[in-house]
Amino acid sequence: MLLAFAACEVFLWSFRPWLEICARYAPPYRASDPLRTSVRIRLLPKNDPQPPVLLVGSSQILEGLECEPFDARFSGRTCRNLGIAGGTPLDLLFLADRIDRRVARRVLVTGLFPQTLHSAPKAAFSDTRTLGCLFATGAWLHLSAKEWIEVIYGQIQNLSETLRLKDSLWDMWDVVGPGPAAALRLEIPPQPPRTLDSKPPQPPAFFQEAMGRVNTGIAPGPFTEAHERALFEVIERESRRGNRMIVIDFPTRRGYSTTITPEGVEHHQRLLTRVAAWTNVAVVSGDELPPLADDDFHDFTHVRASGRRKLSERIAEILARVEG
Repeated sequence: MLLAFAACEVFLWSFRPWLEICARYAPPYRASDPLRTSVRIRLLPKNDPQPPVLLVGSSQILEGLECEPFDARFSGRTCRNLGIAGGTPLDLLFLADRIDRRVARRVLVTGLFPQTLHSAPKAAFSDTRTLGCLFATGAWLHLSAKEWIEVIYGQIQNLSETLRLKDSLWDMWDVVGPGPAAALRLEIPPQPPRTLDSKPPQPPAFFQEAMGRVNTGIAPGPFTEAHERALFEVIERESRRGNRMIVIDFPTRRGYSTTITPEGVEHHQRLLTRVAAWTNVAVVSGDELPPLADDDFHDFTHVRASGRRKLSERIAEILARVEG
């Protein structure tokens, strides 16, 4: 029975029509990140003459970059946004391993953001490589019972792709359940790619109240060294293969620096310096990005459509320069 289940699962998650349905109807919710990224990776073309441009990272990537400027500048070249809400370097390592099974040559565009350098990894993006980083850095000695349960749950989920994606699939059923036949005929409109564009930006009072209120959680903690190890494992592999990486020091709205700890700021800057020492990595600092006004931001850390266009066009320009 187990062999039959495994065979069915391999067929299901390699059956292109099914993957295209999932890609079309995966809702833009946080719980749908695993399904959305999984099917986009599985649908990457294997024989492109040029390495695909893959936008991988946290919600700053998901909300802050779009593929249209890359498509315009690199005609015929594949671009995919694989950002996930709250994505961390450990999640990046997980996704890079999955991408590896599909394409070895690629350009990874990612970003470093203070909060995600210290957060817990997500269960749906946790595997044996995650455990390896936690044990190698000694992080496992400092995890709470709740954090251990989340890590172990991730290991169990990854025994089966269907199990790992079950929450995402339930979300998709909310979309296609009322008319499965219409979904099979692709008559139901595709789900929107993002969530914040459908919401009004935070009002001025939000920023006035938040300025100066420090989030003490944005500081080195039990996961920090594991994230650093994961990040440099990805960088080292891309370097070994001759792949280019772009790492963005993502812009934030005026006043954000007053909401994070000095330790978080210092760690972020120190890590950017270490990353910039790698010859295959182009670190994009704030002075290389177009200026953004307050109206370009949805909140302190996420841009709106106007900011997304400006950032995407500049990053596409930088990629063309570093490759040329």
